[in-house]
Amino acid sequence: MIRLLTPWPALLLEGDERVLLVADLHIGFEYELAKMGISIPYQSDRLLEELLTIVRECRPQRLVILGDLKHGIPITSFQERREIPRLFEALKGEVERVEVVRGNHDGGLQHLVPPDVKVHPSKGILLGKRFKVGAFHGHAWPSPKLMGADLLVMGHNHPIVLLRTPLGIRLSRRVWVKGTCDGVRLASAYLEREGVEVGEDAVGRFEEIHGVRIRDPQMILMPSFNDLLGGLPINSEAPRSLLGPLLRTGAVDTSHFDVYLLDGTYLGEVEFLRSLS
Repeated sequence: MIRLLTPWPALLLEGDERVLLVADLHIGFEYELAKMGISIPYQSDRLLEELLTIVRECRPQRLVILGDLKHGIPITSFQERREIPRLFEALKGEVERVEVVRGNHDGGLQHLVPPDVKVHPSKGILLGKRFKVGAFHGHAWPSPKLMGADLLVMGHNHPIVLLRTPLGIRLSRRVWVKGTCDGVRLASAYLEREGVEVGEDAVGRFEEIHGVRIRDPQMILMPSFNDLLGGLPINSEAPRSLLGPLLRTGAVDTSHFDVYLLDGTYLGEVEFLRSLS
């Protein structure tokens, strides 16, 4: 069972074990703003308290952060060196297992995490036994074994919608984006990326090479946990503006994906929302 934890930007997998997924905390984002002359209070304590609130409500056995826990690249800021170890110590007091899947901002993260926090490669991890979930950040191609999952979950895009009030004020709101992928397109894109001749049966060829059968998996694009970040406006950007190779190759057509606000409000399909823009 999969639950979007309204009104939080977090997802809970319930099955063999309870796994909480969040993405894109970007600890240290304020330091970059400060270098541009924009001063805001540090947000690390607030983000940690929000995360602890979710953990205490849901009592997961595992917490998996899907990339971009930290913000600074290529340099790790003093704020990250101070705040990230504190964050892990607090989380470890509440969750049995805390894990991170590397994102494109997570260079040097291994120097900031305690020895008992697992840092997974950017290719992602496979969760669940009966209902399989492929979880990855999204800036790199996922591992072939993830492609046979029932559900693919990725961060990286920070999806938002841009809304206009009657007074002409534009607002942005974080959203969930979810829909069904075409297994044939996924298999073809993956094989072409590897330089393999696809032939007429892309799914069969993928299974022959990687030992994994791709069906038509569900996909969820996760909102960023940090609400101060910018995002990709799903209702105004062209489909090829989506970030990450899996989306930019056209392997996933998001036109008919459904869009939900964090409070659970259904806004419609991506294609419909773009037509309104």
